[in-house]
Amino acid sequence: MKTVMISEMSWTEFRDLMATNDLVVIPAGSIEQHGPHNPLGTDMLIALETAKAIGQKAQAPVAPVMPIGNARNLIGFPGTATLDPELLRQVMVQLCEAYIRHGAKRFLFINGHGGNASTLKNVAADLYARHGAISTQTEWWLTLPKISEFPCNDHGGKYETSMVMAIDEGLVDMSKARTVPRKNLSPAVAFANGLEFRGVKLAMNVPLDRISPLGNYGAPAEEADAKMGRKMFDTYVDYCVGLAEELRKIVL
Repeated sequence: MKTVMISEMSWTEFRDLMATNDLVVIPAGSIEQHGPHNPLGTDMLIALETAKAIGQKAQAPVAPVMPIGNARNLIGFPGTATLDPELLRQVMVQLCEAYIRHGAKRFLFINGHGGNASTLKNVAADLYARHGAISTQTEWWLTLPKISEFPCNDHGGKYETSMVMAIDEGLVDMSKARTVPRKNLSPAVAFANGLEFRGVKLAMNVPLDRISPLGNYGAPAEEADAKMGRKMFDTYVDYCVGLAEELRKIVL
């Protein structure tokens, strides 16, 4: 393919590609804070750039990135934007239906933002129920701890900042990278990897600015490294390429 990006193809190029391919890669991200050292487009950039690399290796077309997601708990930080989850669901379903109309039957969502996860699961259910199309999603911070040495236990910290640096070091201002302890909501409702009470996870959505004044937390942002980020990036891409190949083997 001359390009994997659908936005850079002519309509005839896309038509001809879909005659022999029924898989589309769709990146989804968010515009939200990731600490004072990272760009607001961190989630969008990671999703888009990994999707492009996946599309190239898997020889699959890549849809335009969905840049804004559900980031309601981060809206206290200037620059953060958010969409209602149901609106996001409708937009993603209609996007996929446009590609289904022209031959797509399989979708691989490259999700760069945790707040999109439940919505994308619902999108997958809608697409199968309405069209028999199959889809799944991956998130780099959930995938890498399973297949590599990287725990990815932060938001805008060591690992996420490293991923951004692997894409473009110029987007990160390491002179502003610092990590402060997260606040607890009460003496016993503490923030570990999510809110907990006596070691049990709580389903409680609290604005992040009540917990972290800087916005980033977890593994220290000061330890971010572009070389490590490149290894993370490549490991995740290779996993997703393998997944794309397996999706193509599923008999519909």
